[in-house]
Amino acid sequence: MTSTDLVALVKKHPVGVGCAIVSIACGILLYVRSGNIEASQVELEANSAQAAKMIANVRNANGLAEQLTEIQALGKELDARMMKAGQLAVNLQYFYKLETETEVKLVDVRQNAVPRNIKTQYAGVPFSVSVSGSFPHVINFLNRLQNGRHFCRINSTNFAKAGDAGGDVNLALNLELLGQP
Repeated sequence: MTSTDLVALVKKHPVGVGCAIVSIACGILLYVRSGNIEASQVELEANSAQAAKMIANVRNANGLAEQLTEIQALGKELDARMMKAGQLAVNLQYFYKLETETEVKLVDVRQNAVPRNIKTQYAGVPFSVSVSGSFPHVINFLNRLQNGRHFCRINSTNFAKAGDAGGDVNLALNLELLGQP
């Protein structure tokens, strides 16, 4: 078969030759693309997961500005409740104020050293506190300490009856108030 015979065949059957060429091209494309099925499936799954995350982010973004302002307000409130470890006079004044409000007698109050190797923004400011007074007044002191302006954690306590005949009790506390070093 010569080229003139081939041209005559194409002119005689143009639709059949066109279909044969398209079929051969589709077969070649199918063969070439069959090796990429696994990679395409992985890419499809990754894109689907990313789209699901984006849809979830858009859905969860409702009210985001209000939530941000609320969190910022709570952060400011938290910072206002923090004790500064370096302000010894202000820190001790907190306990003296509790003394007058609860009618107990502060026997001893000392701010202990804050550990130096703290790498966080907040740390416990340690105190040793001893008070004396009637049982209801001492319990009121503990209640005010627990529910007061600063966040409090009591590490150890010693509760004993005073030696006098007045019915007073002594309370010795080792505690930490949440603060900034």
